[in-house]
This record gives sequence, C-alpha cells and structure tokens, in this order.
Amino acid sequence: MFSRLAIGIQTRVRLAFNTACLGALTLLAGCDPQDADVVESGAERVRTIGESASFRGINGILFGPGGDLYLTSVVTPAVARVDPESGEILDNWGLDDGAQSPDDLAFGPDGSVYWTDISHGDVSMRTPAGENRVIASPGVGVNPITFSDDGRLFVSQCFMDTNLFELDPAGEQEPRLIRDDLGPGCGLNGMDWGSVDGRLYGPRWFRGEVVSVDVDSGEIETVASGFGVPAAVKFNSEGVLHVLDSLRGEVVRIGESGSKEVVARVQPGLDNFAFDTDDRLFISSFADGFIVEALSPEENRVVLEGGLNMPGGLALIGTGDAARLVVADFFALRRLDPETGDVTGVVRDVIGFSEIGTSMSVHATDEGQLVLSSWFDNAVRLWDPATDSLVQIFGELAAPIDAVQFEGNIVVSQWGAGNVISFSPDNPEERRVLAEGLSGPAGLSVANGVLYVADNLAGALLRIGDSGAEPVAEGLDQPEGLAAANGSIYVVEAGAGRVVEIDPASGESTTVTEGLELQVPPSGAFPNTMLFNGIATDGETAWVAGDAANTVYVIDLD
Repeated sequence: MFSRLAIGIQTRVRLAFNTACLGALTLLAGCDPQDADVVESGAERVRTIGESASFRGINGILFGPGGDLYLTSVVTPAVARVDPESGEILDNWGLDDGAQSPDDLAFGPDGSVYWTDISHGDVSMRTPAGENRVIASPGVGVNPITFSDDGRLFVSQCFMDTNLFELDPAGEQEPRLIRDDLGPGCGLNGMDWGSVDGRLYGPRWFRGEVVSVDVDSGEIETVASGFGVPAAVKFNSEGVLHVLDSLRGEVVRIGESGSKEVVARVQPGLDNFAFDTDDRLFISSFADGFIVEALSPEENRVVLEGGLNMPGGLALIGTGDAARLVVADFFALRRLDPETGDVTGVVRDVIGFSEIGTSMSVHATDEGQLVLSSWFDNAVRLWDPATDSLVQIFGELAAPIDAVQFEGNIVVSQWGAGNVISFSPDNPEERRVLAEGLSGPAGLSVANGVLYVADNLAGALLRIGDSGAEPVAEGLDQPEGLAAANGSIYVVEAGAGRVVEIDPASGESTTVTEGLELQVPPSGAFPNTMLFNGIATDGETAWVAGDAANTVYVIDLD
C-alpha cells in the first residue's frame, strides 16, 4: 500500500471533510455544464470550458420508499432526490436543511431519511413532514449508515476514526460502541444488513476485505477478501452480496461458495451503489461526480453527468497544438485542451492507494514536471505528466495550499503554520522558513526572479525577500491564485469574484474581469482556500478555476 496513509490520516482528523456551496447554487448542488459558454463579466468577454458535474462528488446513493434515487454529496453539500430515468433533480437539501457534510444515507421504518455528516460528526434525520434534527453525534468521520430489518440503526467512522456504533433512531439514547478496533484508518465503509443471517456487513477499506459483524456481541467474520479497495457492499432483492471495488472501478457479485463475478465496470474513484426494486444497479463516483446505471459489465447508462467537480489549481504545459491545461480537481488531475476544454487525460485518486493523491494546486517546473500540493494529504508531490507517475513526495507538511519551484527548490505556503518554506528535493528534511507570521498564506508565484505570496486572510499580496515578507498591495478580497506575466502579477480575488492585475513596483491594481463565480465558502476546520481558485496565463489569455461554478474561465487579456 502506498505510504500516503501515514501522511494523510492524521491530517484528515484535524481538517474535517466538508465544504459549502454558494447560496445561489444550493438548489442545483453543482452547476450546469457551461462548455464554451460566453458570459458577460464587466467589460470583458469571458467564456467557460470544461464539462461540469452536477454535484461536487457523489457519495452515498440509495433508493427511497417512492422509487426515486437519493444521493449524498459531502463537498456540495447536499442530500438530493433524483429521477433515476431522466436524472432530473427533484429535491435538494443543503446547509439550510441541516445537511452539513452528508456522506451516506438510510431510510427508517417510517420513511424518514437519516444521513451522516462526516466532518461535523453528527447523524441527522429528516421526517416525511420535512422536519430536520440531529439525533446523535458519534464523532468526526461518521460515514456509512444502515438500518437492520427490525429498525435498529448502525453507523461507522471511516478516514477520521474507526469505531462502529449502534444509534437510537429517536435520538434519546447515547450511541452504543460495538467495536473500536476495525482500523487502520477506517472502521467499515458503505454497509448493508444481511437479512438471511441477521448480521451487519461492511468493507474494510485498507484491508481489502468484507466482513460481517454480530452487532450484539461484536464478533467479526471475514466474508470475502482480495479486493483492491472495497468501498461499499449491498444485497440485491435475492439476498446476494455485491461489493464495490473503488480501486478497480467495478462491482463484484459474491457467490455462495465465495466465487466472484464482475457485474459492472466503470472506472476508479467509485463511492457507492444501489439496487432498485427490480435489481437495476446504479453506481456513484466521488472522483468525477456522476451516477450511472450498469446495464452490463461492458455498458453503462449515464444518469447524472460527471466532469469538473472541484477545480482548483491550473497549469499550462506544452506548446502549440500540444499545449494542455492541467486542472487540479481534488480527487483527479485532468488535462484539458486549453481552447475547447476537451479532456485529453485523467488520473484519479483512490484514498490511500493512488500515487497521485489529492491535488488542490498545480504548477509546472522548468523540467516539465508538475508540483502538486494538497492540504488534505498534508503533502506536496512532484509528478511526471509524460508518464503519469510519481517522481517524489514530500510529506508531514502543515496544510500546504500552494507549491512552486523557485531557484531549484520547492517553495510551499503552509496554512497550518502561517509561513512559507523552502527545501531542496535532494534534502527535503532541511526546511528553511522564508516568511512567517502570515494569517493565511495561499497562492505563490515567481516574477523576474522574485517570489510572491497571497495572504488570503490579510487580503494582501506580499513580496518575499531576504528579510521576510513585505506588502505589495493590500485591501484585496481573499486573494488566492497568482500568476505572473506582462510585468504584472495577476491575482484571483476569490471573495470578490474578480481577477486583478497588480504592478509589483507600485502596487497599483487594475481590474481585469469581475462577476466570476468563485470561492466555495469554508466549513469546519478546512482552510479558507478549501477549493483553490487557481490561475494560469500565457500572457495573452488567462485561465481561472471557478470552483463555485464547477468550471474554468477563459479570459482574453488583450
């Protein structure tokens, strides 16, 4: 197993997994596709590229009492009801309805829907009459949830803790601990109840196996093993166990003798699946934000389109017709045609098992490599885009927001430490502080041999020299991504939804464009730059990640 587990698990405990959608977007949790749309943005003509997912990753899915498909989305956040035939979003409950970071859901005997809020550690419910309340708070990391046939409620923690609990559906009794030793890194993930033997079934993400649990005694039995990353289990109407393997991108049917048969193939980065009353199989993706119906192992029908769902940092690589725009899309690193937005390559992350890891920002090096940073993993990586392979990883950082190459070294802005550090790839343990005492160090850029950093919380663009950081421009509204060209520093003001051009000598600021849908607001312990608004430019055109719109803006700088 890749060493990312040791790097990232403790970070996830500190940085709870939740983001919030802009109020204007809560009805449609993501954004409609905007390929090559042209939007008015001040005096500028701005267009968008890239297929947009409907939600910011889709996690748990389950059919409700009325036959509609329900989903949860941690990052959007949303609990939504979807027509499984048309993909129409029929209902969408967000922050105002108590859905803070919903990861999985289950229906109680009376038709109430229950969901887990992974980053806040709560379990909430919504009655058929539309009343919402928290029924338990077992702790951060609360992830899968399911009912037994006789109405008992069970949840487990995954990625932030490892406990398995029974909860009182009415919320009157304290959670009962069943087991606290199901780790490492995850208790059980997507669970289901075994009606035949009256046991709870669930996958062990980091052990590649599926187990059943006697919920009264806590006794555990291995049912199946040899999976890449088992993420969820479900029984169909005939009581046959199925397992979703996120790493291999498939759903496997388990026979009575333990035999395995692949019944669906999609792609890595899958999260959960559900059967309807006719045993039609539907599958969700956290990496791409889609739902498909598996018609056969070779054919899938799209219910909700996937695509860009958490765009952050941007980088240009190559020249001419070979030029590509690299998008750090949280659980995927995507390469787009910078003109059309057509996807030319994708590398997806599966937590704890992928070399790529999560990526929130990206910059190109002089050698043609990519520098990826992730506060979620607490790591910076050097990545070879030619071979899609890991070159080097630098861990045990303090919530790195951005990282660039500067004078042969790697320079990192650390949100958790309030500083900017530098180290050589040949000796990464020897780290030098370039600037400290920053409120919210975010985007980095180099112009004419000088290093710049955006202080997101202080609202400033800073120049870093031998004596630390000094202000170039102040009064900015939550600056994030930086890019240097034409003798200027281009700054994404996420809070204002605009891009400004700043003269590094005078600090004078000129608005390039405004009216952009930027900055998904932070929640819980996430950094304010949770989904990074990156910018890349070739001097004539700028590309800006619109996280709130699930798109990439293309801006003419002429």
